[in-house]
Amino acid sequence: MDDHLKPGQKPYTRYKSSRLRSKKPLQSGPGRGQAESPGQLEELGDTPGSGEPPSGRPPARASGKRGRRSWGKGIGYTLLFLLIAILVLAGISYWRLDRAVKASNDKVPADMLLALKKPPGDISSTPVNILFLGSDQRPGENSRADTIMLMRVNGQKKTISQLSIPRDTLVDIPGYGEDKINAAYAWGGPALMAKTVEGLTGLPIHHYVELDFSGFPAIVDTLGGVDIDVPKTIDSQYPQGLDWTQVHFDAGPQHMSGERALVYVRVRYSDDDFQRMGRQQQFVEALQKKASNPINLARMPLMAPDVVANMTTDISTNDLLRLGWIKSRTTAGNNRKFVMVGTGQDIGGISYVVLDEDASQTLIRDFLSS
Repeated sequence: MDDHLKPGQKPYTRYKSSRLRSKKPLQSGPGRGQAESPGQLEELGDTPGSGEPPSGRPPARASGKRGRRSWGKGIGYTLLFLLIAILVLAGISYWRLDRAVKASNDKVPADMLLALKKPPGDISSTPVNILFLGSDQRPGENSRADTIMLMRVNGQKKTISQLSIPRDTLVDIPGYGEDKINAAYAWGGPALMAKTVEGLTGLPIHHYVELDFSGFPAIVDTLGGVDIDVPKTIDSQYPQGLDWTQVHFDAGPQHMSGERALVYVRVRYSDDDFQRMGRQQQFVEALQKKASNPINLARMPLMAPDVVANMTTDISTNDLLRLGWIKSRTTAGNNRKFVMVGTGQDIGGISYVVLDEDASQTLIRDFLSS
């Protein structure tokens, strides 16, 4: 027994805590309740030696809420960043397209602007007629219109119609008399061509697009080529500068580069000009389909300058976007194709296409109804 213990004193009383000897209840820290019993200590989570969180109050819940709030903020910031990036990209895309279109607008001859008729309303809600010309200049010759097509776009009906006019069609050219219609371009450019087409069809020309065949392959290649189903085998000769070269197309679906597609729409010595116009319409439809492909639409900010730079048109940037929107909503059945009806005749040793007036008038009425 310990020599310092008083008689009758138990050894452990010497080490008894003053907390336990005190009659006064233990005061808790700020914000805590009082514990008068071990049970209350357990309820308050103060059980000696206990490392477990108090029952019914998991501290992880509060940290979970903070985690969810942080996660939500992160998603919000990401969406905001994406929205800003999309708006910036859209702005840059529009700026690039607008700059290229304005450069194309500046190339339109002044007399052509005077020859065009003002449409009665917005291009997306009012039918408009667009004169499409494919021009060409061979060595030692004046420029001429190799492709003459009138396109009617009806935004209300969501229809796009193409009316092809044979380039050898015998017509009355204002100020020059009767001759092949493509001579109008050689004598008076697109303005005289617009007046001649108006006189032939009785339809006003609201807009104009001209494609120089020298820039034709660049447009097609920029879009990644075109897919065309060749209806029959073609074996023919094709002018290559001052020389001729042999060309061949197998019947069936084919993917064509710009140079190959140019030959396809221009070759004509294997058949007549009417079948050649059918190939031109087939190509225009394939090009429109390619341009409205989602991949090309996503790449349009990069492609726009190359595509529009090879065109001359009076159509504004906003109207081009509206036309693209109409095209994206036009079904294959609403893309209609017409060709002026006529027969080939030799007059004075020159080959012309003489139109059947009654059949042509019926065709124009069908074209207008689209």
